Amino acid sequence: MSAGTHMSKPREIGPVGTALRVVARLGFLYLAGAIEGGPWDVSWFDPLVGFIALPGLMVALGLVARRYARGPVHFTGILGHAVNGVIIATLVVIPYTAGGAALFYGTTMLVAAWHGQRGCESTVISNLILRRDDQIGCLFFLPADEAEARWTPTSRAKRGAANGG
Repeated sequence: MSAGTHMSKPREIGPVGTALRVVARLGFLYLAGAIEGGPWDVSWFDPLVGFIALPGLMVALGLVARRYARGPVHFTGILGHAVNGVIIATLVVIPYTAGGAALFYGTTMLVAAWHGQRGCESTVISNLILRRDDQIGCLFFLPADEAEARWTPTSRAKRGAANGG
């Protein structure tokens, strides 16, 4: 996929999915500061985890996917949603990764909302850097994304064409 192809890719989410990601982002950023107990008290290592370690891990996974997968990896079935939910919950519960994970997910939600990426926002940075379209399922946004995709004019037109009308 070329650079121009990725940037001209149509939005995969609509206004409801975008708004949910922005609101969730605010919640995660608040959570990042509230984890330490103060009104917004972030430990010195939280930005290292949230802005270097976790994005670096996702880029490394994208590089592995680029090497071994023939195309984009879409781990968006029920297992993908479940595994991703467990990973997010685990990162947010562990005291050493909680603040950094909240910063990472809060920031990537905003980038995913800006770029209109469907699925879990954790792949958005590696997708932009590596010009890929990898996606991991996200239980939190799935219901809104599915409902919005089902009822937008574009999806209704596709269903009408598929049904002969």
